[in-house]
Amino acid sequence: MPAHARVRRICLTSVSVQWHNFRMSRHPLLSLAALVVAVSLFTGGSALAQTPPPASEVVAAALARARAERKAVLIEFGASWCTWCRNFEAFVKSEDAGPVLARHFVIVNLTVRERDDKKKLEHAGGSALMDQWGGAKSGLPFYVFLDRTGRKVADSNAMPDGTNIGFPAVPDEIRAFMTLIDKAAPGLMSANLDVLESYLLRVMPPPAPAPR
Repeated sequence: MPAHARVRRICLTSVSVQWHNFRMSRHPLLSLAALVVAVSLFTGGSALAQTPPPASEVVAAALARARAERKAVLIEFGASWCTWCRNFEAFVKSEDAGPVLARHFVIVNLTVRERDDKKKLEHAGGSALMDQWGGAKSGLPFYVFLDRTGRKVADSNAMPDGTNIGFPAVPDEIRAFMTLIDKAAPGLMSANLDVLESYLLRVMPPPAPAPR
């Protein structure tokens, strides 16, 4: 029997044994942990961590859905270490702003600029797309708006000086973002724009205390 087949048989046996132990154990949490490890070995670790699909595939799927649903596409480029990226993702998934954005955009996230052992989290080709769409010199999060044909409508380099808005966390950034979102989705009613702005104003960090 080839070596790889013997290893696979051993791993499969381990899964079977750990499944039996899990069902019979008086300590199910410990047995469950052993079962997860065994499954990970059998699948080559794919049960715990899967390689993200290429960025081109993610964008193609988003555009196909946008055409079907007659929406635009919002693509956010972020990284696991980026706190402002987490804030932006919380914004687009929030109970109040999330539904407003979802009615007008297919929203996707592409992971880029990861560090060291986190490089495996990146969507292959994501950095090239970010550069192509104007984000080569921008910080994170950087985001672009595409129409349903894939044409770029706008990007987050929309501050008055042409720099990146990122997560809009101060009044000037919020004003620039509201102008940007109105351009990207002209069908948004003023009431919906108010919902988005209200969220951003509500989570805006308090101003730093004046020096004494």
